[in-house]
Amino acid sequence: MKKKKQHFITTTLRDYPSFPVDQKRVEQTIHGANEMLRQAQVTRRTSFSEFYKAQLSFISWKVWMLQLLIVAGMGVLLYQFVNRPHRDIEIVMLASIAAPLLVIAGLQTLTRSLTCHMMEIELSTWRRLEKLTLVRMSLLGIADLIGLIILAILLNVWIEMEIVSLLLYLLVPFNVSCLGSLWLMNRVRNTNCGYYCLAYCGLLIIAQVICSFTPSLSLFLSSATGSWQILLVLSLGGIVYETRGVSRNFKSLETAVKLHY
Repeated sequence: MKKKKQHFITTTLRDYPSFPVDQKRVEQTIHGANEMLRQAQVTRRTSFSEFYKAQLSFISWKVWMLQLLIVAGMGVLLYQFVNRPHRDIEIVMLASIAAPLLVIAGLQTLTRSLTCHMMEIELSTWRRLEKLTLVRMSLLGIADLIGLIILAILLNVWIEMEIVSLLLYLLVPFNVSCLGSLWLMNRVRNTNCGYYCLAYCGLLIIAQVICSFTPSLSLFLSSATGSWQILLVLSLGGIVYETRGVSRNFKSLETAVKLHY
């Protein structure tokens, strides 16, 4: 009985007269639907400047607070040494420790795609993952540089040293911290990436602490300024090179994940 009903329905539908299809109208409907979709996407798409500003809110307030605490805490610590005679070199050495500390503050934000298994979530954004990472790197880098500039201004007020020299002594450790972290990010692409970067910055801090209590090394004398300038240029070049590597690696990771799904 059921088969007879199915046969009757199928026969009736097959014999039902269909209206002629106007191919031109079908094409017009498809074209109109595509145009409406394109306009809707254009109106909803954010500009790069809006996207850049929006990333400020996606970086945890704890990161910004930690950076502020590092700068403020280092300022208070350095102030304790200001009134002690002949301690300018030790003060600058201690101030340079703020550079890797600021880098550590932003490590979790940069590596959470791997360490926290957030790759699929971040791939759902309109912008590509590589651009998302580069924007966050630039935001954190700008915040770190502002913090180092503030420290340099404070030191310039407290001790007799040119602000250009102070910035040089603060930027070189910062660049070395960034360069090592980027190098590790390009070569350790798993959940342990953040821990390796943290360990590297920790070793750098230990080395700086040892140097701060060993003024006989003469690292901050005027005769060593040329070496610091060379290190600054080389580290900047290394950062540019490794940043391009980060961009390529995240692009390949994004492509691999999309092919997998």
